[in-house]
Amino acid sequence: MHEVTLSARRREGRGKEQAKKLRDNAQIPGVVYGHGKPAVAITINSQDLLPLFRAGARDNTIITLKLDGADKGLTAIVRDIQTEPIFNKLTHIDFQEILLTEKIKVPVHIELTGEAPGLKEGGIIEHILHTVEVSCLPTDIPDKIVLDVSGLKLGHSLHISDIAAEKYQVLGAPTQPIVSVFAPRAAEEETAAAAPAAAAAPAEPELIGRKKTEDEELAEAEAAAKPKAKEKK
Repeated sequence: MHEVTLSARRREGRGKEQAKKLRDNAQIPGVVYGHGKPAVAITINSQDLLPLFRAGARDNTIITLKLDGADKGLTAIVRDIQTEPIFNKLTHIDFQEILLTEKIKVPVHIELTGEAPGLKEGGIIEHILHTVEVSCLPTDIPDKIVLDVSGLKLGHSLHISDIAAEKYQVLGAPTQPIVSVFAPRAAEEETAAAAPAAAAAPAEPELIGRKKTEDEELAEAEAAAKPKAKEKK
């Protein structure tokens, strides 16, 4: 869990023009809501937000938000960040007020560690689920969830049910795969193509229609001549 203190000011003006003027002056518009209180429109200096992003886990950061220079701040987490699509510049930020004694739901990044034995068998590892939602007290939010793939063989997977959670509850379907080791597609296609061919081929060649050898033809001629010689006697 990371902790950051931010200073913010209440803002009166609303609308796109007002928001643009704020951003032109290095101010980021935002809002604070939660616990049945009316939403409060705020503005934060863009430079003051740097510690939040340097934390490297903004979704898991507990924020002390001080409004208008107040000595005591309210406790909050980031709920939404909006950016413009071209230059990825921050345009708006939403905070949710929380209580340290109440559980919340937050996304947590999944990190893989170890080397899967299936890779030595020619397999390819696929990281399917990169984040998972957990429910816990704010002080128990994990920085990340580390999953060991050292036991993954070819064709095997790890699922949400394989996460060893202690102070938090992992949400989602237990059978949801997180990481898998599978055979390359080309190898699968070759195996699939070879299977019908092997099934169609006879186990042993049939003798029908086989050209007879000279010895076989001679033996048949001798066998056919013996009864006739007996009749002449």
